[in-house]
Amino acid sequence: MDMNNLFLKHNEWAISDGKNGEKLEIEHAEMSGIEMRGLNLSCSLIVESNLNRAILTNNDMSDGYFLSTSFDGADLSDSLISKAVFDFASLKEAVLKNSIAIKASFEEADLSSADLFAADLRRASFRKANLSHANFAAADLSGAILDGALLCGTDFKAARGLDEVSANYVIIGTAAEPVRLEGEAVHQWLLEQGRG
Repeated sequence: MDMNNLFLKHNEWAISDGKNGEKLEIEHAEMSGIEMRGLNLSCSLIVESNLNRAILTNNDMSDGYFLSTSFDGADLSDSLISKAVFDFASLKEAVLKNSIAIKASFEEADLSSADLFAADLRRASFRKANLSHANFAAADLSGAILDGALLCGTDFKAARGLDEVSANYVIIGTAAEPVRLEGEAVHQWLLEQGRG
């Protein structure tokens, strides 16, 4: 299966409103290290696949469905991933700098040590996600959901919208000694982190 060709066919499908090309729908595929830049991959479906260390910069991946797919060490910087679903996905050490991820879903995903510097994460959901040592510096988290997220060593320096984050509880501290914060204590802690 020529994966590059499948991506290019989807790009044709997306820009022609489905008149040409073919929609990308892949399951259980091995695509680590693939390089695809500047394509329209909106509405694509890649489930339970391996995209570790893939170069996916400057793509439109909005409304995509990437359930349980691994993007460890992948570069998705400058991409549009609004309303995309990354639930249960692995994005360890992934780069999402300057990405636009409005209303994207990362529920129960692993974003440990991921770089989300200056990303637009308004109303994105990180419910029960592992965000340990992730970089949210200068990101916009207005209306984002961090309920139950693991925030050990997470960087929120100069992040915006922290007062609008929704979270009944989060886990801070260290992996060895986790600390559960609840209610108003969550917001107070986030605002302190934002001031850095």
